[in-house]
Amino acid sequence: MLRSLRLLCGFFLIACAWPANAQAGLPEASWRAVRAMTAEEHACFVGAPTDASKPVVVILLSPRMVYSLLEWARMKQTAEALGYRVLSWKDPRVPEAEWRAALASPAATTTDPAALLAMPVQCNSLWRGMNHSPMSLVLLGSHLHPWPVWGVMPEEAWREALRFRLLALKRALVRSSFQ
Repeated sequence: MLRSLRLLCGFFLIACAWPANAQAGLPEASWRAVRAMTAEEHACFVGAPTDASKPVVVILLSPRMVYSLLEWARMKQTAEALGYRVLSWKDPRVPEAEWRAALASPAATTTDPAALLAMPVQCNSLWRGMNHSPMSLVLLGSHLHPWPVWGVMPEEAWREALRFRLLALKRALVRSSFQ
């Protein structure tokens, strides 16, 4: 009887600690993939002092992927509503003249051109291997979820991708604090 009661209490605690959608959908590989950022990554992604408890999503955008400029304002708002600090970077492989033309296009009116920043120079080597934009990475404190979120997606899918990465980051951080 006591054993059954302990088991029941354990399940209750697990249910309170993790959201219902995460219990069924967070593979061990996801939180095991989370890792501490290297010094180079930390200098690139974090830069200015920030609240270490607030997640950050960094997106690399390109006018060569048409929907990234049409949909990013919506995706940015969704991320901010979930509590993320958002860094929107222009893909440095795209010439500045092409950026200006794309941002001046009537099709890009939903994107705030001033919100798109040049990628910091110290980040060039980190993004050199990426061959697709848009592409996002999720960070929390000094940890990174190395699985990128690729492309533009409907709001619910984007929201779930961000929640999934953040949950994996939090779970990995809690787990590492016990080891």
